[in-house]
Amino acid sequence: MHPDIRLATERDIPALTELWQTCFPDSKEYIEFFYRENFDRMSVPVLSLDEKPIGMIHLMEASFAQGAEAYPVRFVYAVGMHPAYRGQGLMKNLLGSVTRSAEEKGCGLFLKPSQELIPFYESAGFVLDSSFRLFRTTPEAKSGGSLSLSPLSAADYNRLRNISFSGRPYVRWPDAHVQWAVDENAFCGGQTLSFSLDGRIHFLMGYPSDGVLHITETDLSCDQLRSIAFPLCTFFGTTSLEALFPEDACPEGEAVVSSLVFHAPVRSTYANLLLF
Repeated sequence: MHPDIRLATERDIPALTELWQTCFPDSKEYIEFFYRENFDRMSVPVLSLDEKPIGMIHLMEASFAQGAEAYPVRFVYAVGMHPAYRGQGLMKNLLGSVTRSAEEKGCGLFLKPSQELIPFYESAGFVLDSSFRLFRTTPEAKSGGSLSLSPLSAADYNRLRNISFSGRPYVRWPDAHVQWAVDENAFCGGQTLSFSLDGRIHFLMGYPSDGVLHITETDLSCDQLRSIAFPLCTFFGTTSLEALFPEDACPEGEAVVSSLVFHAPVRSTYANLLLF
């Protein structure tokens, strides 16, 4: 029987969870958490065989914003094919249906690729859009003084985020996505915070792992982040920190692909909060 392409429904969630576990190393607890919070705001095209998904692509609504203009895009996430059906061109067919639909609807697509899959997505018409630099620092003992950190709600985070990044092309997320990013960060033991520095209110989302504070996003510059590295590391119980900055905003650090885009009306877009 030939697989067919359809949109997943809630009754497919158990099969999608099983397929996710086959494709990715995430725990069942995380996957169930992900679907519980996000399924009703996504579309999930699947390749189905005998009614059971064997391939999947998750699509989330966003916008590429530039000045007063905003263009509809979809974030492509958790693209997976059951190992038994790989190497047959089936995922290329599923992805092709997604790109054709995006063109027909006048909607862009973007994704955060692993390095080894960049050629696959390029063969499907995606192109490199922008890169990050991975900034790392180990603070000097007791440098930077004290810092008053306060919990920040997802709605307030998104409001500050939109103000901060409005001067450049960036991915604008609906509040529901930012809520998920905050919840996912908390799931990983992290916090989403606000604080005052240089007379302004700033924001930061991050989580500790193996002695390193991984900063998912902040509006600080590299130099500002370095200046408060000690109180931040002390607060999170780490000895060093790392953060991703747009390549044009950070002169140091390893370059990392930020996003690939398809049919995108805006280029060189700051793309973050792309999930773990």
